[in-house]
Amino acid sequence: MRLSPKLVGPAVAVCLALGGTVAAAPPAPQTPSRTAAQYCAAVVSKTLDPAGHSRVLGEACSAVSREDALALADAPNRSAGKRNTPERTIILEEYKDVNRVESIYSFYGDAGGCDAEGYHLVNYLEAAEHVSSMDGYYGCNKVHLWGRDFRESEPDLELPAFALGSFNDNVREIQVYRG
Repeated sequence: MRLSPKLVGPAVAVCLALGGTVAAAPPAPQTPSRTAAQYCAAVVSKTLDPAGHSRVLGEACSAVSREDALALADAPNRSAGKRNTPERTIILEEYKDVNRVESIYSFYGDAGGCDAEGYHLVNYLEAAEHVSSMDGYYGCNKVHLWGRDFRESEPDLELPAFALGSFNDNVREIQVYRG
């Protein structure tokens, strides 16, 4: 069983507070502006934030294409002095239906594809309430899910996952990795 970062973050904060240092809770993920027929993307790092999630380097939505959403999400990271940043690797695509037609969200890793630890992703609420299937890329062939109700998947699901069962429209966190 994997330990949810929702438990690790508060435990670390309590330990720090008892030691005389006050730790602030991490902010909730930003919700990109999304309207009908938009593509959304996030660029994430292997580095973890204080809550134990992969650090979000940028996220954006576009009415044009998935590639345009990636370019917008990645723009802050490719500013002057960082133009030689490696290409981003798509690691997970989430879909609104089991037929995998309408993409809801695309996650890109800044450190390539998945290894045994992979990436720990957090959906913003609108995506969490609409994910029905998903597909992994570049070695990302397994997922461990946490629902909005903190329930965990047992066992982990193989990717592509054409149906999420009781996690349909209820995917708050995802550990995507190479199994």
